[in-house]
Amino acid sequence: MASGNAPTVRQRRIGSALRKARDQHNLTVATVARRFGRSQGWLSMVENGLQTIAPGELADLLDFYDVEDGPLRESLLHLATHKPGSWKRTFEYRISAAALDLASLEEDAAEIRTFEPSIVPGLLQVPEYTKKLISVGPGNRPHNVQALVDFRISRQRVLHRPDPPRYMPIIAEAVLHNQVGGDPKIMRTQIRRLAEAARLDHVDLRVLPGTASEYLWFGSPHLLVSLRPPGHLTVSVVDQYAQNLFVEDEAKVSAHEETFELLLSAALNRTASLKLIDEIASQS
Repeated sequence: MASGNAPTVRQRRIGSALRKARDQHNLTVATVARRFGRSQGWLSMVENGLQTIAPGELADLLDFYDVEDGPLRESLLHLATHKPGSWKRTFEYRISAAALDLASLEEDAAEIRTFEPSIVPGLLQVPEYTKKLISVGPGNRPHNVQALVDFRISRQRVLHRPDPPRYMPIIAEAVLHNQVGGDPKIMRTQIRRLAEAARLDHVDLRVLPGTASEYLWFGSPHLLVSLRPPGHLTVSVVDQYAQNLFVEDEAKVSAHEETFELLLSAALNRTASLKLIDEIASQS
């Protein structure tokens, strides 16, 4: 039977890799299921991300497909083994499944790259800033707003754990000047938070200057989450209001990575970005 215990993105990523491995051997679902001693239905559901697979069974299938030790195998086994933290139980049924999926991917990340043209990235927001953003959403009642704020702030723990992912956010310069909530104190606190984060060894914060605004037309908000260990499994997450669209197709993910590299080439370097943020912080 299908299981809802593992995030759907996690299951789909494992399933798509298994399907690709099977196709590379020119094997049918029926052939693999028969040789592996499983039903066609079970294997089909695993490949379509509708069924969890135990790490031991996954290892056996990878052996069957001659997937040798390396980043791909390690990443797939990590996805099958890793269980989301206790925070997931805290927010389950209060937060959308897609948002929980995103947080789970961030927990598994070796590297997170993100571009934001208009707001501070969620992993760097202060609570007051987050609350103002979420409060303007239609239908968001006070108790819902607080749950969403708490959830977003809880996600930020990933940057402060002993083995944090490498984090590379690119923000448009306008983000540093946009007033959120009409209260200058909120933005002062937020800019100082950015300055602190930019000094962390694993954070490489970049600013896309206003003089390069022509790059904004193709740069919609998105994240690129490279899963542990780095090298093979990357998911692109397109951030739209009230939903996250997960892109797992390798060709599309590669196109998003090219877009990110183009934005990075137009952004200020790390030192110049921090200098600009410090200057704005000193003026506020």
